[in-house]
Amino acid sequence: MDWQRVLIGIGNPGAEYVGTRHNVGFTVLDVVAERLGLAFSRLERKSPSGERLFGGKVKAQIARGRCPDGTEFLLAKPQTYVNLSGDVAGPHLRAADLPPDSLFVVLDDLNLPLGRIRVRPSGSSGGHNGLRSIATALATDEYPRLRLGIGDASSTAVEHVLAPFSDEEREVLAPSLDRAADAVTAWLAGEDIASLMCRFNGTETES
Repeated sequence: MDWQRVLIGIGNPGAEYVGTRHNVGFTVLDVVAERLGLAFSRLERKSPSGERLFGGKVKAQIARGRCPDGTEFLLAKPQTYVNLSGDVAGPHLRAADLPPDSLFVVLDDLNLPLGRIRVRPSGSSGGHNGLRSIATALATDEYPRLRLGIGDASSTAVEHVLAPFSDEEREVLAPSLDRAADAVTAWLAGEDIASLMCRFNGTETES
């Protein structure tokens, strides 16, 4: 495999989860793909010659692209449900023989205010099952991630993350989705994490 960077959005597959808080990782990747003129398709698990790839077990929607400098990248939306995100992240890095810092993960965070962005080069899962799964698959938590705030839970955490945004919340979230897409697009183009943290952490009015 010849990609050099992998961008993964965390979310759940299925129409019933579209537009929910837990799926903002998918939403950000959709924004990135639209900007770059890319389309997602189901991951092919066989090469043109018929060779079986990834052991035939990886479930993901992917889009492949190339930066102006020739760097190839992969956008991936795991179709494994959030708590098995590592089943996609691990094989994609191993297939291209890439280190963990070649992966950037976009996810929701109910501990951040709605619309707040936080880029980090590494860190614990913070209770997020998707990050926990990826860290287990890679045997490290030393990989970049962008957390996007989905607001404090007024009910149970599970009910909150699986609920759709209200119209008012979508108005607040819209500019943050664009800023998150700006950040990960800059990373795909080679900008380092320290610079992204300076430019994008916080809300639009805070940076």
